[in-house]
Amino acid sequence: MVDTVERPDREPTALPRWLAAILIGAIALASLLALVWPSLPFARPPTATSEVGIVRSQIEGEGAGGRISANAPNFEWNGEGGRVVRLSDFRGKTVVINFWATWCQPCRQEMPALQRVAATEPDVVFLEVDLQESGDKVTSFLEQLGLDRLQPVLDTNGETTRRFGVLSLPSTFFVDKNGVIRHLELGGPLSEAQIRTGIGKAR
Repeated sequence: MVDTVERPDREPTALPRWLAAILIGAIALASLLALVWPSLPFARPPTATSEVGIVRSQIEGEGAGGRISANAPNFEWNGEGGRVVRLSDFRGKTVVINFWATWCQPCRQEMPALQRVAATEPDVVFLEVDLQESGDKVTSFLEQLGLDRLQPVLDTNGETTRRFGVLSLPSTFFVDKNGVIRHLELGGPLSEAQIRTGIGKAR
């Protein structure tokens, strides 16, 4: 008869110290990276804020409305370099406010005419208020057509468009140096002559 000797189960082998140190270091590095990743410049999604403004708030004012002889509804947006810009900052200048979208065919057709007029009217501000589209889409569209004289502003929630009473695109408002709407064009595409006529009425 052979005696049987019970052997205890083998205890798990401990990790070598160098391997444990590497694992702990990797976990710590991953945690640190998760904390700082959002603040890294290359980790930020492209917003094109240096080229396309984004409406940030509406500014209430007496007598404001989207009609001739009314004060143009005031609003503010994030401009180039994060600078906050208001429509009222352009008092003293004639302002053309064009409401549009890249999917709007008449809007696309009239953009070159707006660009040509803007190129010959350095004292007139041309604001292109885009209705609820992304900055990348708007930037790509403007670059394809070489529209560098027009200032794009994103109306991401449509509130600015509603305050002007815009029911269809394109709609263009011609605002005088005191911030009063002097002419408007509903529909399009506008010709250069129509744009110049509107500017003349707002001077």
